[in-house]
Amino acid sequence: MTLALVAFVRLYFITHRGERRVESPPPAPASASDQACRTLERALEGAVRAPGNPAAFTRARQQLDACPKPPVRACELGPALDARSQLEAGAPPLRELLETLCQRCQAGANPCASHVTRAVLGLMAGRPTDSSNLRWYLEHAGPGTPEACAEVSRALLAPAALPQDSLTDAQKETLGQLAPVCAKAGQFPANVLHAAVVRGGVPALTQLVQEKPAGESAVLKPDRTVGTPGGEKSFDEQEATGVALAAKPQGERWEKDGALSAVFEPPVRQLSALRVRASGPGTLRAAVRTTNGLGKHDPDSRTSFVDPVACRFKGTGQWESCELPVPLLDVEALSVFPEKDTLTLNEVEARGTR
Repeated sequence: MTLALVAFVRLYFITHRGERRVESPPPAPASASDQACRTLERALEGAVRAPGNPAAFTRARQQLDACPKPPVRACELGPALDARSQLEAGAPPLRELLETLCQRCQAGANPCASHVTRAVLGLMAGRPTDSSNLRWYLEHAGPGTPEACAEVSRALLAPAALPQDSLTDAQKETLGQLAPVCAKAGQFPANVLHAAVVRGGVPALTQLVQEKPAGESAVLKPDRTVGTPGGEKSFDEQEATGVALAAKPQGERWEKDGALSAVFEPPVRQLSALRVRASGPGTLRAAVRTTNGLGKHDPDSRTSFVDPVACRFKGTGQWESCELPVPLLDVEALSVFPEKDTLTLNEVEARGTR
């Protein structure tokens, strides 16, 4: 019995030891890129500590070149590289490292994109920034470009498409510097960009939009009107009819609807021309539907919009045409705002494509 038990134990040990050898092969050696990424943080730290040391720069350069996707901790050294390159005279190699790091670090950890976001937020809080230098960071943001341009759209582009001139000269200059980069990368919403061009507060934006395409257009009839009762008479293609509008705010929705608003459901794809016949001066604002919360918020429809002034009319009693520099896209409403006590709005003719 004892001999049988000993034989069984020896057989079990030999059998399972062989299985363990099969099930636990030696780990594969790490690839060169994996090794470079693991040591990249230390190499970059060495370059930051000794910005004038050619050997430290060479090591960091080699490790960075061999690491296609730098780890987050290495990307976090971007601000240190940036600060050191600016403080140390004759240290352009550090800026070269930062440039490559930015072009490879992913969104959320990209040092150049983060720099743009912080600078734009600071600018909105009143802190000065060098807009031409800021453009360098945006041009080199690589995978972080969508993130950076989203902040530029939210903080600068959308306000430039609102009727009130809320941007300072410094903010307009910064938008003019950064907008070409975002537009070229396809990271600006076209409808908001067009609305900002129509608003006209930042002339540099005009060159970013292609010329108005020649195409067929038709008179756009609204699906409904809100505000002053009988407002549909001003959009019925009958010049003899009309409605009297008061300039005094008449409700909580005045900021969007004005005295009278013509609503398009769904939004008009393209609004290309406007003309008005009225007695008394006023303005037409075009509410452009936006995404991602850009611009103003409509609590009733739970949508967002920008509403540039699309037309200013004197109200001579004759037809007055309003030329749009570019078509307005995704227009969900046209709202009328009298400038004086009252005006009689005979007809609004909007042309475009549904």
